[in-house]
Amino acid sequence: MERQIKIFDDGYVHEIEDSKAILSTHTNGEVSKLIEVLEFTKAEKFTVERAEVSFGDSVPTSRNSRRQTGSAGVNMIKSFEGLYLDAYYDAVGIPTIGYGHTENVYMGTSISEAEAEQLLRQDLERFEVAVQDAVEVEINDDQFDALVSFSFNLGAGSLFSSTLLKLLNQGKFEQAAEEFPRWNKAGGQALLGLTRRRLSERALFLGKPWQFYKEYDLLELTSPKMQGEYVRQVQQALQKAGCSLNVNGVFDEATDRAAKQFQEKQGWYPDGLVGPKTVAALNL
Repeated sequence: MERQIKIFDDGYVHEIEDSKAILSTHTNGEVSKLIEVLEFTKAEKFTVERAEVSFGDSVPTSRNSRRQTGSAGVNMIKSFEGLYLDAYYDAVGIPTIGYGHTENVYMGTSISEAEAEQLLRQDLERFEVAVQDAVEVEINDDQFDALVSFSFNLGAGSLFSSTLLKLLNQGKFEQAAEEFPRWNKAGGQALLGLTRRRLSERALFLGKPWQFYKEYDLLELTSPKMQGEYVRQVQQALQKAGCSLNVNGVFDEATDRAAKQFQEKQGWYPDGLVGPKTVAALNL
């Protein structure tokens, strides 16, 4: 089914699928509303037309989600977004409040925790609809939640254009899961926070515990030695990559040697430090 956007000179924007209007938005001439339409559509083409052929008010103005993010997904999103009851400027200078809410937020605004919860649910619905729109195969609740978190953080457009979605819609679930860690960069650089979130989403997508990835940090040989479930995951990935070591959950001398061996194979300086770059290469 081909989908396109039609922009009319009376301010209406209609989403068209197989010659039928399925969604209408009146922008009131506001660029921000037009941008939001474009961010949440699978359409690849648009046209600009005169208002005489507009569908006007006869088209639904919203699509309701048939499926809600479950407690696992909501808890993950809350954990990574953090709760801020007073408005603040985010990393790119946008006034933000609650759990990453940015619409109609002004500096000096304060809200309650209940209001933050309500805003989050409102924001999530747009991404829930986007995931439902994008996914063409049956997925379980954990997979749905992981995709909503991914879209909430990166934008629906990132999901629509991703190899992750392409593989998923081909029924290649395990290969799709391996795509999550590839989305851990900003400005071409792997970032620790994004690495943590992508690993958590991948774990949830696979139906595995995700919480320990939230505490993920740089791994290295120390005294006393680092240990835990995350170290075990790294060891398993190194073993899968052809390195010889025992999977014991302890970042010991053998794990250090294996990490350096893997880094040498990548053509990097072998420092044995397992950070975002090494984690991404290991497809964790």
